[in-house]
Amino acid sequence: MDHFILKGGVLHAEDVPLSAIAEAVGTPVYVYSRATFTHHARVFKQALEAVLPRIHIAFAVKSNPNLAVLKLLAKEGYGADVVSAGEMDRALAAGMPAADVVFSGVGKTHDEMVRALEAGLGQFNLESEEEGVELAAIAHTMGKRATCTLRVNPDVDAGTHAKISTGKADNKFGVAYHHAAAIYARLAALPGLEMRGLALHIGSQITDLAPSRAAFAKMGALLDELRTAGHNVSHMDLGGGLGVPYRAGEQLPGPADYAAMVAEVTQGWDVTLMFEP
Repeated sequence: MDHFILKGGVLHAEDVPLSAIAEAVGTPVYVYSRATFTHHARVFKQALEAVLPRIHIAFAVKSNPNLAVLKLLAKEGYGADVVSAGEMDRALAAGMPAADVVFSGVGKTHDEMVRALEAGLGQFNLESEEEGVELAAIAHTMGKRATCTLRVNPDVDAGTHAKISTGKADNKFGVAYHHAAAIYARLAALPGLEMRGLALHIGSQITDLAPSRAAFAKMGALLDELRTAGHNVSHMDLGGGLGVPYRAGEQLPGPADYAAMVAEVTQGWDVTLMFEP
């Protein structure tokens, strides 16, 4: 559902003719519909809340860093998934609590780690063991403990475009699945880290739920392995990627379908499930 419709042959955003906006501010110009954003934010959140006991939703700021959009999502109870200090600044400026901000992404710099710790960000998604070791040292020096998950590459093909695929073994994101348990154990022993779970993200514009189901099932097996070894796992970050229809008549799985699949696969996990749409 969106609020961009033709009225009398003129495209409108809600009740405002786009031609009137173009005359007022010139072109090119980006025009967003508050009603559309609010509707979809609520539909996604409500679908998850209906079937899952504990959730956290962090909007992927990389997909739209517009401050007005972030402020709208903050009012809807969304946190933020950021991949840079600049995105962190925008999320905080939009009113998203620091505790609801997740710092993901490869290539976090020393200064970004320091700033994120000073701001009190809620979670770091570690992309590698080396990153975890560096963050642990920084946090320990500052007298802090960084709350973290370990991003795992489940080696699952999302079936999406190669340029937005992030979950196959040859992609640069996360640690290899078969090394994850050993890396988690080593990171959990570091004084500057509080390891609390696992993370994954297998790609964007995913139009079939089967790859996500397969990836989540593998993460469930890893969850069991870690708990059997005595490790704390209280959070599982399942990433984002649910596709949207770009073409008229295109039928894709919606939030309710996605939520039902997640509920089925994660039954018995007893964790807070995190999402990064």
